Amino acid sequence: MIKISRANFPATVVNARIAESINVFYDSMEDFFKKEGWKWHPFARKGDKWVQEDYTVEITGKYQDGAYREILFTTRRTPGLVGQSTKKEQMNIGYTHKFSIHLPRVYPANLSHIKMKSISKLWHPRISMSGRGDACITVNGEVDRILIDLIFHLLMDPKRIRPPKLYPKEDSGMNTLAMRWFEKDAENIHKAMLVNWDTKHDKASLKDGGGIKIIGGDNKKQASKEKSAIRIIPKEIEQPKDSSQKEEEKKKGGIRII
Repeated sequence: MIKISRANFPATVVNARIAESINVFYDSMEDFFKKEGWKWHPFARKGDKWVQEDYTVEITGKYQDGAYREILFTTRRTPGLVGQSTKKEQMNIGYTHKFSIHLPRVYPANLSHIKMKSISKLWHPRISMSGRGDACITVNGEVDRILIDLIFHLLMDPKRIRPPKLYPKEDSGMNTLAMRWFEKDAENIHKAMLVNWDTKHDKASLKDGGGIKIIGGDNKKQASKEKSAIRIIPKEIEQPKDSSQKEEEKKKGGIRII
């Protein structure tokens, strides 16, 4: 039997699909911000670059036929651990982070071929501390889903990081020391990061929201209470003037890539 290889989608089709997926990401984050009662600033697209106050997505590499190959994702005003002391109560936090996402030419087929790495230094169970910053992160969908998951990896969401103590079938990731530290108090660490994230965003006014909004709830109050003894040590990083997603979708499997 002759094996027939599947032809790649034309570059124009691939690029249009990726661009639409990026738009979906921004739409999803806008919905999330409004749900949280945060002020949202619309994004602007300039060629192959999408710019918004909190997130910038830029195409930084293409294949010979013009298909998108590399994406640079920059997050701002989003807390992420950049260092860790020997004491669990102290977390060193930075607010600007960059990720590189490499897409295979067969995209959107074979999502397992997608590769990610952190350009900026992060203390994270699933990101290597080496100069390469390689990430071992589960891919749960196309570009929009990847960008959202990266945000919640920064926020130390146990459902994304999946520490072996809570998910016995999972491995210890790319930074075993960080994983061992995290899984001792995963939920409280995540809640502390969410509270910190909230403090970085202005509340939307009635004018911004287009009417009367009721903001808050028992969950947010409880998160504030449960941050307990965790002390956050902000790292001073310049805050760009350009303006994240707690939306929990049910995971339907996924592909762990390195």
